[in-house]
Amino acid sequence: MPKIIRKELFAAFAFLLILSCSSSSVSDTHQTELVVFAASSLTDAFRDAAAAFEGENPGVRIILNFDGSQRLRTQLEHGARADLFASADWQQMDILVGAGLVNGEPVNFTANRLAVVVFPGFRQDPTLADLTDPGSKVLIAQKTVPAGFYSRTMLANLQGDPAFPRDYADQVLANVISEEANVRNVAQKVALGEADAGIVYQTDAVAPGISQDVLVLPIPEPLNVIAAYPIANVRDSTQQDLARGFIEYLMSEEGQQVLQDHGFGKNQSTATWPAAGLLFRAGNG
Repeated sequence: MPKIIRKELFAAFAFLLILSCSSSSVSDTHQTELVVFAASSLTDAFRDAAAAFEGENPGVRIILNFDGSQRLRTQLEHGARADLFASADWQQMDILVGAGLVNGEPVNFTANRLAVVVFPGFRQDPTLADLTDPGSKVLIAQKTVPAGFYSRTMLANLQGDPAFPRDYADQVLANVISEEANVRNVAQKVALGEADAGIVYQTDAVAPGISQDVLVLPIPEPLNVIAAYPIANVRDSTQQDLARGFIEYLMSEEGQQVLQDHGFGKNQSTATWPAAGLLFRAGNG
């Protein structure tokens, strides 16, 4: 075979090899995306859960969007694209169900409870009673935020207990200097010393970057509030099967362990906290 022909054949073979490798590279990097809208209190747990799910499902990429449940619900009502919605309460989920924006029945997949976090310089040996002191700077989530509703319910529970003043809730709310759009903001601002105390979820109190900078005040269990978290497929999702797969993972033993490692309770029950009081389910807010 003439030398020039051999060179041309070699060049053609090399070109085909490069093209093949390039095509393979493009194929290998192709990923199926699953967009999850989730309450801000789920941030750390869902990042770990998403990483584990991606590891078990090569080619899948989970895109997480965290915010207050009420803000996420509003975005979905206005046409935002998502495949799954995980709410910190049933009120936001029920609104979407009523609007026909959810596909299938939502399910409870975990639970949370409230905690009071305090900046270490606030008081020596602080207690819940200190939240009523004049000049105390308290943070709380907005009324429309699930954590804000739960917080006010918890304060009302304390106010109705003989161990606390009859106007306890009123006194604490009088010391609120800001109402935040999501509960993670409350925890972060207290950790930074921008406020003396804040009412958050237990999961926020133990979150990385927060837990080492705050003290946690115990809330009497019968007077605390436990929130049930629902999750559901979004109606217009193009990844219905994959979305159901992620829900199944969260409900599995492995998924539940990830959630519990971040301070959440067991799904659909109060078994993790046997002495706990008020549980919010469908229709309770």
